[in-house]
Amino acid sequence: MKNRGTLINLNGEILDPADAKVSVFDRSFLYGDSLYEVVRTYRGKPFRLKEHLVRMEKSAKLCQMRFSQTSAEYEREILRSIEAYRAQPGKQDEDVYARIVVSRGSGKIGFGLGNLETPTLYAIIIEPISMFPNKPFEKGTQLQISERIRNHPRALDPAMKSGNYLNSLLAYLTAAEAGYDDALMVDQQGFMTEGTTFNLFYVNRGIVATAPLDVGILDGVTRRAILNLCIEQGLPCREVRFPKEYLYEADEVFVSSSLKEVFPVLALDGKRIGNGKAGPVTRKLRDAFDDLVRRELSLA
Repeated sequence: MKNRGTLINLNGEILDPADAKVSVFDRSFLYGDSLYEVVRTYRGKPFRLKEHLVRMEKSAKLCQMRFSQTSAEYEREILRSIEAYRAQPGKQDEDVYARIVVSRGSGKIGFGLGNLETPTLYAIIIEPISMFPNKPFEKGTQLQISERIRNHPRALDPAMKSGNYLNSLLAYLTAAEAGYDDALMVDQQGFMTEGTTFNLFYVNRGIVATAPLDVGILDGVTRRAILNLCIEQGLPCREVRFPKEYLYEADEVFVSSSLKEVFPVLALDGKRIGNGKAGPVTRKLRDAFDDLVRRELSLA
């Protein structure tokens, strides 16, 4: 491999990034007509890979995409790609970010499926976790509540993890320009939904709350794990609609995703949350999540 930081699997062929080519007539390029999932590894083992692939199948139904490959093939190729990355000199102990993107295919310009000339195409991107901004837990994150509203489920359903990410991208860029780490978004009624690439929770008087799926959010794999952990840890948890003011008044706020795991939000719109430090419930759930990963993946 000429590039030791990234590895690409394009339709089953493992390549250097410079050699991975996709047609300009691919629908992912022309229309954002693609789906994706992201998993990360712990000591080389991907966490809940099957759950991610089941969710991708659900996304395919939502966008009327028929995969030309099976989920078993995607799983096999993701695992093979991770192994190929770790087989490189000096990479045996690195954990990675694994992203699979599935495009509807390529062909003539036009929306009609009759214009397609290829099966669905997939690409798997493997990069080291260290390549991504990874602020220490204690430093937390500072977010902006965006004025740009979340896509309505009847327009572009956020439950579908698609490559059409302009809504979130623009919210992020506005927040970054204002000096924030990232953005949160509300729906048309002003209720909080989620972040640009992560789910959202808050804690008040020991009760954990998050938005329900039907407000228009992604059914996050880590979000689902946290809800179950709340039950295991005896923490009362609610799925309810709530306005942004509830976050300003919260004792704790945290976000979740495959990469962020359980991560504290220390300020919103420049307003300090609680005492400006990661709170006890956030810490408890972070530790419980770490233990869950160790148990599921049989890590000593």
